Amino acid sequence: MIRGAATGPRAGLMPTRARLPWRTAITSAFVTTLIRPAAWAFGLLGFLAGGGIVLVAWPILVLPTPTGLQNDLGGPANRLVLGTPSAELVLVVAAAVLAGVGIVIVSCSVGAWAERQGIQVALEAAAAEGLAVGGAELAGAPGVGRITVIRLLALAPVLVAFALAWGPVYDVAYQELILPEDLVTPLPLRVVREVPGLLAGVATVWLVSDAAGAIAVRHLVLNRRSIARAWLLGWAEVVRRPIRTLATALVGLLTMVLLLGPALLASGTGWSRVRDLMLGGTDPRNALAAVVIWVTIWLGGLVLVGIAVAARAAAWTFATARLRHEDTGPRV
Repeated sequence: MIRGAATGPRAGLMPTRARLPWRTAITSAFVTTLIRPAAWAFGLLGFLAGGGIVLVAWPILVLPTPTGLQNDLGGPANRLVLGTPSAELVLVVAAAVLAGVGIVIVSCSVGAWAERQGIQVALEAAAAEGLAVGGAELAGAPGVGRITVIRLLALAPVLVAFALAWGPVYDVAYQELILPEDLVTPLPLRVVREVPGLLAGVATVWLVSDAAGAIAVRHLVLNRRSIARAWLLGWAEVVRRPIRTLATALVGLLTMVLLLGPALLASGTGWSRVRDLMLGGTDPRNALAAVVIWVTIWLGGLVLVGIAVAARAAAWTFATARLRHEDTGPRV
């Protein structure tokens, strides 16, 4: 059983609005997540809705070649930029933009629902393990709509950073497409190699903004704050407690990398082997066995991703939630 309370001469001196010690919050997040498969499902759903579906489908995606992109998009792009675009082209572009906005909103809504359910699972786990964390009952708490707004606001700084970095990144990518110096290294890695500092800056903005958004969601749900106040409290937390916030964000990111990275590598390698067997005219039984093995590996990777995301979300919940009045342990 995990306990956040302590005994001794200082018992009873802790402010009633204190938080769990950071190490206790992180340990509790991992322990409670590992024994609750429901948290894995909500974590995986949130990850897929947030764009993770592109990552997990990466091994079986067939990316277009530079020549194919030029042939398909070169003419319409030239007419759009240099000439007079046709009405049909304008309608296609407008429909694509509207579809993109709709997909983002729907994805954020699905992710918001999964995040709220994950918070509920984490609080129930805390109650079951004896952690005196307040807010275990979410009845009447802000719902999916408000959480979606918080998460959309969290994308704003990332979009600004991406817009500022777009020009140099586009120039490097275009140069690598038309005059590549290295055809062995994949294009994305070549782009990262050319502008590492710029892309690291965008990644840092994403990490900080996501941390502020995660904290804001928990102020919204656990403490029943308004959207504006929760959003301000999220960023205030980043400024006031940068070490605690950054440590929580890095632990979550490291967990994602350690579990997702090998899963993607194994899936990619396995799919290449399956494709070679199918194209090589091998025995159908061998091909079927290879497909079954690959699907097993891929599904196992999805489970690992769900665990990683659920542990990350629980860490934010436990690191942000306040202790109930009856927990009399010292504040750390």
